[in-house]
Amino acid sequence: IVNGEDAIPGSWPWQVSLQDKTGFHFCGGSLISEDWVVTAAHCGVKTSDVVVAGEFDQGSDEENIQVLKIAQVFKNPKFNMFTVRNDITLLKLATPAQFSETVSAVSLPNVDDDFPPGTVCATTGWGKTKY
Repeated sequence: IVNGEDAIPGSWPWQVSLQDKTGFHFCGGSLISEDWVVTAAHCGVKTSDVVVAGEFDQGSDEENIQVLKIAQVFKNPKFNMFTVRNDITLLKLATPAQFSETVSAVSLPNVDDDFPPGTVCATTGWGKTKY
């Protein structure tokens, strides 16, 4: 995500940071329940990585974050790195996230929800606000 805008703290409580064991952020994801995160298969998540929930400023130590271990990684077996098709992975958390004002699941649509052309949508992530 490039050319976005800074979020208001707590406004996207499902947005998580995927970090390696050194604390390096390498991808984003979304909480879909207390126990599950959806992310991209191209991120290459391993069970030695962690999910950080409730974070807004990756440079701050003052936030009430949750560092959650990953029990299992379910990468779509049809994922193709060359075409980037089927680019989805589910992460089963070892312990459930504790939902709060800054940590909750993304609102998923119902099967019969209608989104006509021109519907305004938002994409969230840890991208750059300038090119």
